[in-house]
Amino acid sequence: MVAMRKTPYRLNDVGRRKKGLTGLETAIVLIAFVVVAAAFAFAVLNMGFFTTQKSSEVMQAGLEETLSSVEIAGSVVARSSGGQISNITIYVKSAVGKNPVDMRNGVLVISYRDPYNFIPNIYTMNDTNVPVTGVRVRQLTGDGDTALEYTEVWEIVIGISQLQSLKPNDQFSIEIKPAQGSILKVERRLPPVFDPVMDLT
Repeated sequence: MVAMRKTPYRLNDVGRRKKGLTGLETAIVLIAFVVVAAAFAFAVLNMGFFTTQKSSEVMQAGLEETLSSVEIAGSVVARSSGGQISNITIYVKSAVGKNPVDMRNGVLVISYRDPYNFIPNIYTMNDTNVPVTGVRVRQLTGDGDTALEYTEVWEIVIGISQLQSLKPNDQFSIEIKPAQGSILKVERRLPPVFDPVMDLT
């Protein structure tokens, strides 16, 4: 009788121990899930912040690229002498609300192309000769520094020897490339007959 009474208590003790272990294991598994989920969430958030930062940098770089811009101020004038083109003059200014453009030699790049020639950079020195035998970049109105700023007008005179190979109806292209900002492309076609001074607007 005594043995019969003790057996149920022992069986109950074993069942209670099993239930306790099962609860502990479940808690450990849940904690592991929470830790893994937290680590995954941190990785996702970190990647999101990184992507947002890179997107912001790309947008900022694109904005800076468009903020500095040069545009034509008036006519493009070509002069001829003895039936050959002697020089081409372009007047430029800064667009409204744009950043200043550095016009120094070695910073500004001017490319020239026609049906017979291509020169990646003709602005290798600032020519002060008259007549111009290279490239002359100078400020016509402004504060006297080397930056093209709003309300200023600059003159670019191109007098390279390659212009002499141009013939009537030929087309030439001049690209003005600031160190930062959009490129100004000036593309014109010469008239059928050369005059001493020609407005190519």
